[in-house]
Amino acid sequence: MPLWLSVSHENLKAVNEMTIYLIGLGLGTSRQLTLEALETAKSLDKIYLDTYTSFIENSFLEELSKELGERLVKADRRMLEEKVSDIIREAGRMEVGILIPGDPLIATTHTSIIAEAAKKGISFKVIHGLSIYCAALSASYLHAYKFGRVTTIPKSGIGVETCYRVIAENMERGLHTLVLLDTADGGLTIPEAIELLLRAEDKFGLGIIHGDRLVICLARIGFDDEFKWAGRLRDASQRKYPPPPHSIIFPGELHFSEREALKAILNADAEVLDEHKPPRLWSSRIEKYLENVRRALEEMSYLSNDITEDLVNIARSYLEDAERFWESGDLFDALAAVSYAEGLLDALRIMGKVEFTWGSGERVINGR
Repeated sequence: MPLWLSVSHENLKAVNEMTIYLIGLGLGTSRQLTLEALETAKSLDKIYLDTYTSFIENSFLEELSKELGERLVKADRRMLEEKVSDIIREAGRMEVGILIPGDPLIATTHTSIIAEAAKKGISFKVIHGLSIYCAALSASYLHAYKFGRVTTIPKSGIGVETCYRVIAENMERGLHTLVLLDTADGGLTIPEAIELLLRAEDKFGLGIIHGDRLVICLARIGFDDEFKWAGRLRDASQRKYPPPPHSIIFPGELHFSEREALKAILNADAEVLDEHKPPRLWSSRIEKYLENVRRALEEMSYLSNDITEDLVNIARSYLEDAERFWESGDLFDALAAVSYAEGLLDALRIMGKVEFTWGSGERVINGR
C-alpha cells in the first residue's frame, strides 16, 4: 500500500488561511516524500503540480493523481510564471499548494512565487525535499565543500558555452563541477552532453574537455536502477545508461580520501586517478600580468602634463578591480580588467605621454 494511504486524516496538520505551500517531492518517486509533505498535500483544497522544472516518474504521477483526484492540477511553465498571480489570489480564498520535484527553492521560478506572495500579503510555507543537488554530491563520494558553481546543459544545446566556462573557472580554482542535464522532452543523455562539450572545446580550445579527462557519471539517482561510474571521458561517451535524468561531475583537485573513495566504491582505475590533474590555465598568467602592471605604475615617469595623470588613474582603477576579482576567484573578469589597465598604459607609452619599460614576464596583449 502506498505511503499516501497510510497517513490518517487525524494526523493531518492544521493549515492556516492565507497561506501558499511549496512542497518538495524529492527525487521523483513516492519513497522520497517526507511525512510532512504527505500530510500537508492531503489537507489542501487545490494542489498544482510543477511538471516542467524537473523530472517526475510516471508511476509517481499516477499515484499522485489517484490520491489527490480533481484537486491536482498539472502546471506548465506558463502557469507557474505568467499566471502565478492567479494562483496567489486563490491562496487568499482556499488552501493552495504547489508540488515541486526535488527541493522547492532550488529553481528560481519558485523563489519568485513566494516573493510575489509576500508582496500580496499572503504567507507561505516551504516544505523541503531531497534535491538532486545534494543527492548527486553525496553519490559522487567527493567532499561537498569542494564543489564550485553548479551548471546545466539544456537539451537544445543552447548555452553550452556557459557550462564550458563554468567548468573551466571551477577547475582553475581546483573545485569540482556538477553539470545537471536537461530533463525536458525525454532528457539529455550523458553521451549527448559530452558531444556538446567537445564542440565547445573545439571552439574555445582551453584543453579542459578531452578523452582522458576524469568524469563521474550519474543517472537516475534515488531510483531502483540508479547508475554511478567514474572514469575517462572517452569511455563515458560509449557506455550504456538507464534513461534520464543524467548528471556529470568534472572533478577538480582530489583529496587523497576522495581518490580512495572513487577507487574503492566506484571502481575508478588507479591510473586514471593518478593522471588526473585539473588545468590551471590562467592563474599563473594573471599573477604575472598583475605584477607587470603594478611595476609599470610604480616606475613610470610623466612626459606630458595634460590629461595623462587622469588616464593613469583610470588604469590604476582597472588594476584595483583586477586584484579584487582575482582575490574573489573571478578569473575571467580579473583577466579582462588587467588587460584594460595594460592596454591603456601601453597606449600612453606609445603616444609618448609616459615612459616606462615592461617587465620580462608575459603580457596580456599578444601574449608578449
